[in-house]
Amino acid sequence: MRRRKALQSIAMGIGGVATLSHCNTFIASVPQLKEKDEQFIGLISESILPSKSTSFPTPEPRLEFLVNQLEGGLTSAQFEEYKLGLEEFKKSIDDSYAPAFDILSTDQQYEMLTKALASEGSLGFFMQKTKQWSLRHFITSENYMTNYLGYEFMPNRYLGCVPV
Repeated sequence: MRRRKALQSIAMGIGGVATLSHCNTFIASVPQLKEKDEQFIGLISESILPSKSTSFPTPEPRLEFLVNQLEGGLTSAQFEEYKLGLEEFKKSIDDSYAPAFDILSTDQQYEMLTKALASEGSLGFFMQKTKQWSLRHFITSENYMTNYLGYEFMPNRYLGCVPV
């Protein structure tokens, strides 16, 4: 019995040393946006595609989905380009003599969004990504997938015991 316990201890020790030698203590820093910028991105996303949580419920709010995509779906260079596009969009709002984006009328918001979507560079990248993620959040809602796309979890409907 003692031999078995000794062998288990030796095996655990060797396994621990082997795994510790390959562990990396470097923790990558996730790029962060300011809370104010996150709220602004949520406002832009709602302007692109208004969310109707009662008709198309999702497990997470759209803003949370966008922030998750930002933090995990972009390289650091793409994230910096996204932030530059965000700053350019804010500057274009300031240049239009509007005090804030949410104060603009729906037509003015639509006009600013279409101009930004048509532009090149970081502003276009920012708007394309925000639009893409807003649509993805809507399209991946359960109600949309089952009622409009005919999605079923199983590859074919299971009918159980059916006489042949």
